[in-house]
Amino acid sequence: MSDRVMWFNGACVPWEDARVHVWDELALRGANVFEGITAFWNAGDQGHEVLAGAAHLDRLYDSARLADIPVLMTRAEVRTALGEVAAQLGGSDIYLRPTFYAKRGRSALSLDSEGAMYIGGFPFRPATPPAVRAIVSSHRRFGGPIGAQAKSGGSYLDFRVFERERVQHGVEHVFFLNDRGHVAEADGAAVLLVGDRRVTTPSVDSGVLDSITKRIVLDLAGRLGYRIEERPVLRDELYRAQVVLAGTLMGLRPVDSVDGHAGDGAAAAETTASLIDEYSRLCRGEHPLAPAYLDPLR
Repeated sequence: MSDRVMWFNGACVPWEDARVHVWDELALRGANVFEGITAFWNAGDQGHEVLAGAAHLDRLYDSARLADIPVLMTRAEVRTALGEVAAQLGGSDIYLRPTFYAKRGRSALSLDSEGAMYIGGFPFRPATPPAVRAIVSSHRRFGGPIGAQAKSGGSYLDFRVFERERVQHGVEHVFFLNDRGHVAEADGAAVLLVGDRRVTTPSVDSGVLDSITKRIVLDLAGRLGYRIEERPVLRDELYRAQVVLAGTLMGLRPVDSVDGHAGDGAAAAETTASLIDEYSRLCRGEHPLAPAYLDPLR
């Protein structure tokens, strides 16, 4: 079994053989949309179970439509390709990244328009650093005509600027604000502010990707009877609350400090611990909601 698998336009190929031309739209203008999907190994059934697979594929196709990326494959064909990658990775939890991209044509209406696809996959195991520190970036994030709802490679170019700032400050994560000065997202993760039986998150009109992991956590929180708020979040709220990051690869990750401010997490400790436990049990198939979120990848 390989530790990295690449499905490239119809078949699994050696990782280093998946190549595009520098003049393809993918390389020339960053014309791609993608999803990050986790699939958990079920030892009893000897197979992988995808977390929120339908929601991820819905968003992948929606992103392609918003970004005007030509799509040639049906959802069923994409599922089959995901299964081919998973089969090569064997008995471990895996991360899958299906990507639609444009080879040619500055628009899907161009006469020479041509789309393509690849899927990267590798084993993963979420890890939380001993202390997670974060800063708020000095740069604002501004939306373009596509907006934050498309999960596109081009929009992630901003993250190079945020990553540089993160490294310069020697912290693990960076938050960024939108053009109105409200909290948007963290680097590759949604932001949750957890209180005593309460979860607050920036609303979608704050210019954030509508995180699927966040949606799952809010569902779990609601079923536990916690109060849920989706609204604009001010920067200084990050300094007072227990901040938790939510993302496909990291799962749920509590933040110890933001800009050197350690929020008062005492009242939120039980709520945070319960959400992490509920989410972990869901991923492992041990939660009553597991059948609604996990489905076999064949």
